[in-house]
Amino acid sequence: MHHVFRAEDVRTVLADSGLFSSDRTRLMPPTAQLGRGNLTMMDPPDHTRIRRIVNQAFTPASVRGLAPAIDEIADELVGSLVPDRFDLVRDLAYPLPIRVISRYLGLPEDRIDRFRTWSIGFSRGDAAQMDEMHRYLAEVAGAKRARPDGDLMSRLATAEVDGVPATIDEIASLAGLILLAGHVTTTSLIAAAVHELCVQPALDVQVREHDRVEELVLEALRVRPAFAQVTRMAEADTILSGTTVPAGALVAAWILSANHDPGLNPDPEPFLLDRPARRHLSLGHGVHYCLGGPLAQIEAVAAVRAVIRRFARLTVIAPVEFHPLPTLAIRRLELEGRADAI
Repeated sequence: MHHVFRAEDVRTVLADSGLFSSDRTRLMPPTAQLGRGNLTMMDPPDHTRIRRIVNQAFTPASVRGLAPAIDEIADELVGSLVPDRFDLVRDLAYPLPIRVISRYLGLPEDRIDRFRTWSIGFSRGDAAQMDEMHRYLAEVAGAKRARPDGDLMSRLATAEVDGVPATIDEIASLAGLILLAGHVTTTSLIAAAVHELCVQPALDVQVREHDRVEELVLEALRVRPAFAQVTRMAEADTILSGTTVPAGALVAAWILSANHDPGLNPDPEPFLLDRPARRHLSLGHGVHYCLGGPLAQIEAVAAVRAVIRRFARLTVIAPVEFHPLPTLAIRRLELEGRADAI
């Protein structure tokens, strides 16, 4: 595997889908069906067709329409936190986006524990878990196509490109991607933003006194992206920064490194709310730019606002735990929350 760290090279790898393929299904177990219709594992022209279907269903207006539900769920979850000790990830950062995306898709929220198991299985490449999720979502997609009821899954199941709908397998894979990616990015972003408030008292004061939550979330997105790196496969011999990458080689494009490249962001290490030009590749680049980025930011802002409304002071009370690659996102963040600031 060739590892790419400079922002310019990472952007090149992400942008050139003809030279650096996203089709990693050839590396997956032959029984795994999640690659069919999975946008992250497709190249044009197939990617273009499926993306057009998603664009018809996953609209900016439908995302904005989720705002009241997001605020409601965030307030409910924050209201149930035990002040003396709570795990921000387990109790808020994970359940908020999974409940939102489940409601958006039209899936029952009482299956959330099952979704968590599938998510863990997906991160570990567990073909059995991936196939179980695929079968469930294919069954739902078939039912929604037969009797659509206005939710995202129904819109995906009934959307067409040039008069041709996606297959049920493609819809199931799309829904699986939205379900998993739709909470992983948001969970990571909420945890990263709240952690910065905990470890930087001056930043905490600035955010609270001047309502800088949106800037906090955007800078957290830059500093700690949900995915530290993504993998591509070279389709032909090429040269990156003077190094030959042979055809067939795996290429790890390090988004985390690119975001901290001084060539992309001057003075990249400080966490700055007033960063004049906040550049990052956290949501990807090119045809695979993350469709759910705006939803993740809306959810993270709602979560952080709910937390700081309830707690005037937050303290980290146990070592922070992180997920292994490819995410490196915070897995456990145990906090104490106090109503008084002193």
